[in-house]
Amino acid sequence: MEYLEVRDAICVLAVAEEQSFSRAAERCYISQSALSKIIRKTERNLGVELFSRGCVPVRLTAEGEHFLGLFRKMYDTHLEMEQLSDEIRRRKKSDLSIGAASYFCTYVLPGIIGDYNLENPEVNIKVIESNDKEKVEFLHSGICDIGISVNTEMPSDLDYFVLCRENILLAVPKELKVNHGLEKAALSYSDICSGKYLDPDTPAVSLKKFEKENFLFLRQGNDLWTRGLAICHDAGFEPKILMELDQLQTAYYLADAGKGVAFIRAGIPYYVGDSGNLNFYRIDHPQMSREVRVYYNKEEKFPKVQRDFMEYLKKYPVFA
Repeated sequence: MEYLEVRDAICVLAVAEEQSFSRAAERCYISQSALSKIIRKTERNLGVELFSRGCVPVRLTAEGEHFLGLFRKMYDTHLEMEQLSDEIRRRKKSDLSIGAASYFCTYVLPGIIGDYNLENPEVNIKVIESNDKEKVEFLHSGICDIGISVNTEMPSDLDYFVLCRENILLAVPKELKVNHGLEKAALSYSDICSGKYLDPDTPAVSLKKFEKENFLFLRQGNDLWTRGLAICHDAGFEPKILMELDQLQTAYYLADAGKGVAFIRAGIPYYVGDSGNLNFYRIDHPQMSREVRVYYNKEEKFPKVQRDFMEYLKKYPVFA
C-alpha cells in the first residue's frame, strides 16, 4: 500500500461532510475531476470503496464509515503538528521564553525582565501565561525554556532551583467583627511593604479565630486549595467556602470588596497598592510559606542567554 497523504484525508472528509463531489471540490479549491482521482487513488490504496456513488446525496459505505474516524485522526494530528510548529517558530523569534501564572506575568516578571534588559538590551524575552499543565507541555515541547511554579510535584525529567520563599497571609475585610481584639496582630499595607510581616516578633494568630467567616478559596487542583484546606483542618474546622476561584488576584479583590477572607500572597498587596479595606494576619502554621521554583529541562545543553538569565534570577531580590 502506498503512503496516504494529508491531502487525501482532507478530500475524503470533504466528500463525507458535503455529501457531494462538486461541493467538496469547491471546498478543497480543486476541480471535481481532480478530487475524483484523489478519492479513487485512496480507495485503491486501501482496497475498499469508501463512497456509494449511485445515490444522491453521496454516502459512505460501511467500510468508509470505519475509515472515516481514522481520516479525522490523521487530519487532527496534522493540525496539531502545524500548531506546534507555529508555536516553535514564534518562540524562535525570541531569545528566551518563560511560562508562568498570571500573578508572575503581571507583577513579578516585568520588573525582573526590565532590569535584566537594562544590562542586556539585545536579549528578547517572551512571557507566556500558563497553568502548571501547560507549563509542563511547553517545557517538554521547547515552546518555553523555563517555567515558574509553586507546584512541588512536577515531572522528574524537569530540574529546578528555588527563586524565593513566598509568604502567605490571611486577608480580612476591616469591617468584620472578627478583627476586634486582634489589633496587635493586624498588619497594614505599610507593614507588608516594610517587611514587618517577616519579623519573628510580629505576632501570629490561630486560624481558629476565623472559623465562622466565609472563605474565598482557589479551585481544587491549586496549591492554595490543598494548603488552605489543610491549615483549616489543623485548626479544627471545615471552612465555609463561599466561592472557588481560578486566580488569587480575584480572591484578593473580592476580599477587598468585603465578600470574605482569603489566603493571599504577601506580594499581591505590595504590587497592587493600598485600598485601606483590609487587615492582614500572619497565621501560626508551617504551611503559610512555600517555595517558588524555576523549572527547566534536565540534562539539556542551554544556550548562553538562558544560562545567564537563570543565574540572574538566582540573585534577584524578589519580593515575597
